[in-house]
Amino acid sequence: MLVNKFKNNWGKSSHGGETLYDHTMDCTKIMHKVLTDEKLAPADYPTQKRDQLMYSMFIHDIGKLDLNFQAMLEASRDEKELPAKRVKHEASTLDFEALLVESQWEVKEHLRDALNYNITTTIDFEDALAFAVSHHGLFYLSFETRDSEGEIKRIRRGWTTFNYNEKRRITLVDLLFDYHPLGGLVIICDLLGSFCYEKQIEDVDGIIGHAKSLRDLVETLLQKGIVKTVEESINKYDPRNYGLQNLIGLLAGGLT
Repeated sequence: MLVNKFKNNWGKSSHGGETLYDHTMDCTKIMHKVLTDEKLAPADYPTQKRDQLMYSMFIHDIGKLDLNFQAMLEASRDEKELPAKRVKHEASTLDFEALLVESQWEVKEHLRDALNYNITTTIDFEDALAFAVSHHGLFYLSFETRDSEGEIKRIRRGWTTFNYNEKRRITLVDLLFDYHPLGGLVIICDLLGSFCYEKQIEDVDGIIGHAKSLRDLVETLLQKGIVKTVEESINKYDPRNYGLQNLIGLLAGGLT
C-alpha cells in the first residue's frame, strides 16, 4: 500500500518530476552504502539503530503525500503559478501515521527484496516519526495531554518554546545524541539523493568513496555546493528558507 502510494505521487518537481518512490529509494540506497562503509559507520554500531535508520530513511518523506504539497510540486513541475496554500511536508507527517503502522511489514519486505537488507529488530515508531518530522531541522515531535484525550502527538516548530500541555518531546538534537555518530544520517542521505537527482548524477559512489570519515562527508555537502543546489531546487516550489547550511554546520560540529 505505502510503496504504491510512493510510486503514484511526486517527490521532486524538476526534470519533469521524480516520483516519491524513486527519491526514497535513491536516499535509502545511499543510506545502505554509508552503513556498510567502515570509514563512515562504526563496525560495532548497534543493529537496532542500523535497522531504525534504514526504516526511517524509507519513510522520511511520507508527509509529501499531502495533497496540498503534491499541488505545489505539480505546479512547479509544469512551471505554473504556485498555489496559494503552502505546506511544509514534514509538518504533515502525522497525517499518515496510521498508514505507516499498517505498512510496516510491507516496508521491511521491500527493503529485503530491493536492497537485500533484513530488518531483524523492533522498529521504534516514535523515533521514525521524529526523524521524518525533523529531517529539515525545522520541527520536533511533541507529546501532549489534553482533557480526556490522553497523550497525543503534535508537530511543533521552535525548540525553545514552552507548551503547558507538553509532557515530553523528541527533537533533532535528541536523535543526534541517541544515534550518535549517525543521528544526522537521514539528513545527509536525503541531501545526497536530492543533489544527485538535480545534477542527474547516476552514481553517488564517487562522492561517498572520496570521504575519509563521516565528518569529511558532511563537510563535502558544503564544499561541493550540494546544500546550495538542494536549497535552490526546494525554492522552486517553496520559496521559504529552510536554512540547510546552518543545519549541516550543526551536524559537522558534533563529529570528530
